[in-house]
Amino acid sequence: MKIDDLLYGPNGIRKDTTTTAKGAAGGGIDFQQLLDQQLQQGAVPAAPVGAPGLIDSVAPVAAVSPSLRIEGLSLTESALDTLDAFGAALANGNVSGADLAPYADAMEEGVAGLMSVRNQLPADDQLGQLVERVATVSYLEAAKFRRGDYTA
Repeated sequence: MKIDDLLYGPNGIRKDTTTTAKGAAGGGIDFQQLLDQQLQQGAVPAAPVGAPGLIDSVAPVAAVSPSLRIEGLSLTESALDTLDAFGAALANGNVSGADLAPYADAMEEGVAGLMSVRNQLPADDQLGQLVERVATVSYLEAAKFRRGDYTA
């Protein structure tokens, strides 16, 4: 089927689609007439679901200092570096369990610092959520090492 068949019909005569639209029953509906009726009645369409309404006042957002954000990012990066080094040491078959203890100590210290920063950030802060995830992974890896999961 060609687009021309839709616009012009099989006889080459252009269909008139600008004034009415055919309904399911075959009758014509004039959109302009319906619009004029609604405007004369003074009907105001309801706001769609989820549409923002008028706000009387806005609750103040707790400002987070840039230095706290930088500290959180720095501690997160340091914890990720420690986790990476711990993973590399685990992959090295020549490293003994005693040689891994400093990594576990560093991860535990990192968790304390990360949680200190996390407690100062708002609950819905994205940096706070990242800090909490990194602290959780660091804590779990240190706990698994202390439990003996990584020693044969």
